[in-house]
Amino acid sequence: MPITDLLLSGVNLMVIGMGIVFTFLLVLVFTMKGMSKLALLVVQRQGVAETLSSQPLATGQGRAGVRGDLVAVITAGINRYRATHS
Repeated sequence: MPITDLLLSGVNLMVIGMGIVFTFLLVLVFTMKGMSKLALLVVQRQGVAETLSSQPLATGQGRAGVRGDLVAVITAGINRYRATHS
């Protein structure tokens, strides 16, 4: 087999492989966009967006706009981790 046939065969295999990867990535992107739209639709139907936005915000120095319950949960998790791993 001459070297040109081997090179053409390699280029052909490379193009096929790149085409398959590109097609897979396109399918992945459109699937993720579709799932995102579906998730937003489900959240809007269940009214979860309103309940999340009505949570109280923590007030204090350096924590503007952070939910108070979220800060409490994170603090409790850190304390528990430190208690069990010391």
